Amino acid sequence: IIIKQERVFDYRITSDGTDAGFGQGEDDVKFNKRWTFKLRFPVIMKPGFKLAMGLEYFKEEYHFEGFPENDYPLYQSLNDKPLRSIGSTFYMVKPWLGNRYFMMRVGIKFNGDEGLGNLLESDKLRISLAPLIGWKKNPYTSFAFGFAYSYDFGRQNVYPVISYNHTFNNRFGLETILPLEAKLRYTMTEKNLLFATAELDGATYNIQLDDPSFPEGQDYYLRKSEFRLLVTYEREIHDWLWFSIETGVRSNINFDLDDSAKRNANTVIENDFNSAFLLNASIFMVPPRKFLD
Repeated sequence: IIIKQERVFDYRITSDGTDAGFGQGEDDVKFNKRWTFKLRFPVIMKPGFKLAMGLEYFKEEYHFEGFPENDYPLYQSLNDKPLRSIGSTFYMVKPWLGNRYFMMRVGIKFNGDEGLGNLLESDKLRISLAPLIGWKKNPYTSFAFGFAYSYDFGRQNVYPVISYNHTFNNRFGLETILPLEAKLRYTMTEKNLLFATAELDGATYNIQLDDPSFPEGQDYYLRKSEFRLLVTYEREIHDWLWFSIETGVRSNINFDLDDSAKRNANTVIENDFNSAFLLNASIFMVPPRKFLD
């Protein structure tokens, strides 16, 4: 179980919607606030097959420095508007031919700016899929190859995936899922861990904008992706209870507003952010050690 709050602080946004008649705008985002709740648990744990399930709820909001004086329509509509995601993920691992294994992750999410009662609609559904074939070379090294279909780059994409995990010694380890994440692990003590991470993160939200400049009732699609460099410290509070604090820099890749969900959709407003500082804190619960012995 993970409960996390994150804030991204003080960065500049510039917007260009000239081609769609919305003109240009700029403002400072005072903060971008994000809440995450995750639950993951085993469903089937057999020597020949393992299945785990995860549940997730995510919400984020943007607060603009110039609101309400800055009358650019996107900022007026997006200010303090909750963007929500709710869904589940399934993780499957099947041993295959000696030291080989097959693993797959399937995600089902609903993304939008409405309350939970209206969020579970088919047009807000986002499905991701990542099958991989892996080899466990020895107890310290494993690698896998496959592909992923996801929204990590803001739009639905299919791209190759390479995973490589290696424990160098009792202090250092490397965990990668390229091109999405690379994480260096340093074990200070059994109860203190330090991570350095580079990662890509993205999503697509169905949103309706309530400014009179936008047609009433029309769905737009906010496509966002970002690159993050992070340093994370984790510490055990109790046998089953941990906390972490994380800081780093977030750089924008895209944050665009499209008029449809199609790959060839027209971009209504193009947005750009400068890099920004982020800070998050989380508390999480893990299985007690006696369950693992």
